[in-house]
Amino acid sequence: MKRTFIAVKIKPEEKLLKTYTKLKNELDNEKIKWVNSDNFHLTLFFLGDTTEEQIDEVKQNLSDITEQHSSFAIKLQGIGVFKNIRKPRVLWIGIKDFEKLKSIKISIDEKMEPLGFQPDNREFKPHLTLARIKWLKNKDILTKMLEENESEFFQQADIDQVVYYESILKATGPVYRVIEKYPLGSPA
Repeated sequence: MKRTFIAVKIKPEEKLLKTYTKLKNELDNEKIKWVNSDNFHLTLFFLGDTTEEQIDEVKQNLSDITEQHSSFAIKLQGIGVFKNIRKPRVLWIGIKDFEKLKSIKISIDEKMEPLGFQPDNREFKPHLTLARIKWLKNKDILTKMLEENESEFFQQADIDQVVYYESILKATGPVYRVIEKYPLGSPA
């Protein structure tokens, strides 16, 4: 049994990395678990515990899905938090122009349900998680940084493949191992 998920990898460019580093430095004294920038991704479907048989079925379905979709670009823009600024839990970068990503997500949802994996009922709002916030002493620093960057454009990200990952939980944080990569077709 493996803990698995389907995602697209995001390769951070200079502006995004600078902002990420600045946030980490400014919030250094807070209880925050930062995502390693090498692990930046947008989750399309979290499967959780997956048997070897299910993994084989997922792999076949992903191959079928990606053959029907072409590569595209998204924009990484704005910074925000989930729950809210009074009780922030996740610090994220927003995603714009994600219609094609949503189309892939819908295809994945449709193919995973018959395999016994329930799609998320919430509206699809892709975001790049930067950190999980455990506890903040000083919300003013975060508030200021959110205000400064709420509509800031960081980069365009070219999406040319879907990746099927295994997530291995370790004390130092999750390790993501690629099970398989699925290239998207060339745009027409």
